[in-house]
Amino acid sequence: MSATTAGAPTERSMLVRTDANGTRALRWYASVIAAVAGGLLLDAATPGLSWWPLAFPAVALVCAAVWQQRARWGFLVGALAGAAFWMPHIGWLTLYLGPIPWAALCALMILWFGLFGVAAAVATRGLRRIAILRRSAAALAGAQAASVAGLWMLREQLQGAIPYGGFAWGRLATTQADGPLLQSVSWLGFAGLSALLAFASVVPVAVALVARDRGASVRPVLVGVAASLAVLVALAALPAAPLEQSGALRVAAVQGNSKSGIFDDREAGGVIRDHFTATEELLDRLEAEGRTVDVIVWPENSAEFAAPDQLIRSQRLAKLAERAGAPIVVGTVLANEDGTYSNSSLVWNSEGPTDARYDKRYPVPFAEYMPNRPFFRAIVPDLVDLVQLEYAPGTRPSALEVDTSAGVIRAGIAICFDIIFDPQAVAMASDGAQVIFAQTNNADFGRTDESAQQLAIARTRAVEMGRAVVNDSTVGTSAVVAPDGRSLDELQPFTRDAMVAEVPLVEGLTPALRFGGAIASVGALVGVVGLAVGVFGLVRARRVSRHG
Repeated sequence: MSATTAGAPTERSMLVRTDANGTRALRWYASVIAAVAGGLLLDAATPGLSWWPLAFPAVALVCAAVWQQRARWGFLVGALAGAAFWMPHIGWLTLYLGPIPWAALCALMILWFGLFGVAAAVATRGLRRIAILRRSAAALAGAQAASVAGLWMLREQLQGAIPYGGFAWGRLATTQADGPLLQSVSWLGFAGLSALLAFASVVPVAVALVARDRGASVRPVLVGVAASLAVLVALAALPAAPLEQSGALRVAAVQGNSKSGIFDDREAGGVIRDHFTATEELLDRLEAEGRTVDVIVWPENSAEFAAPDQLIRSQRLAKLAERAGAPIVVGTVLANEDGTYSNSSLVWNSEGPTDARYDKRYPVPFAEYMPNRPFFRAIVPDLVDLVQLEYAPGTRPSALEVDTSAGVIRAGIAICFDIIFDPQAVAMASDGAQVIFAQTNNADFGRTDESAQQLAIARTRAVEMGRAVVNDSTVGTSAVVAPDGRSLDELQPFTRDAMVAEVPLVEGLTPALRFGGAIASVGALVGVVGLAVGVFGLVRARRVSRHG
């Protein structure tokens, strides 16, 4: 039989082992199975499958795999869970760029999961050694669950910032883009919702292992499951945070279905020509139906390079704007005086380009610019040399003033991956955005899940900000999303088409925007304190053992 501390039950289990200190954890093979299954289920909870209920058992399994394990094993099974999730989740990265960038990004994301595994293992194992917590099963289970949930959220925050600006993808909150909990993100923000979802997922794990420690029946486990369900029901019952509507805007968004991938075989001017054609077809249809729009949105890079300097293209855009009686917001690449480039959004009216300009704030490392170029070129010169332009991060306001027939409106702009970063959401709202134009170019990812994953993020962002989001892509997936997350119009991917919808213009800040940073800080603090107390508990127990 396993050795246990005095008063602890002795038992043998195929799934759970008990060490000399009476600490219970999954056996090595059970933890491996749980980690891999949890990672795969987490991927299935996201687009394209979007089986959102699977997010809860996914997190429970991943956390059960590392619960009360030793630090090195926690890292290993945490990394296994990360591999099971990230390797299929971002498989779209291999479509044009091959396996090396995919493997590098996967390795980084897997490392974050491994570090989470270490932290969660140490926190849960150490908290169990704190005498004041051991006196109460509820206190111990609650402290462990809260600490692990905070650490899960902290991992998401860190991976979205480090290194090179991070990669804020694959967050737990976005699994609920098509689920009944979506409205709660307007109160909690991405980080807060991720933390509460993780907490609800791990409470049964914490209660189950504490109950086994005390030789209890299944009743405490059922209580833990009931507590988790209560949290989820409360989140589902939350309505979207109300904001003031100051008007409405009739917006059209054009999907040119152009060959706009990095390695697409196309002639110069082909991308903008496709969007000219799609816009003319849209105006033909609107005129035949006796309808008008207030503004037209084109995707990222749709006007190709230096659109204001291309006289014929610029004049054609102005004539289209005049015919539509509406300005056109386009994406173009602009050269800067210092030799760098900007991935930009500009506004055309009937007289030509206006002064309104936004530059992408979060250019993609290893795609739009090459960090530490000499170092990486020494490793993979052929891939590094593909990144020929150095895009600089934008510093202009994140909302453009656009003069429309509905009045002067302020449109928040998020170009491609801008939409995934929380500071961009805060910046757009702080700059007075009443509606969000999310211009993107997904052509490099073909018919993979990438565009659907990005749309899920945009849908979650719409609810978090309480504003409509016009997610407009060169090839799809394009959709106009209402502030409550509903699709007002959407287009089939890889078709030339345009969508038209009336969206509200919204003023003010949701609680998520006002307090999201504070909520994230509190969640991170809970995780860090839980980890620190866990380390203290383990160190103290080790000292007592040595001098016992």
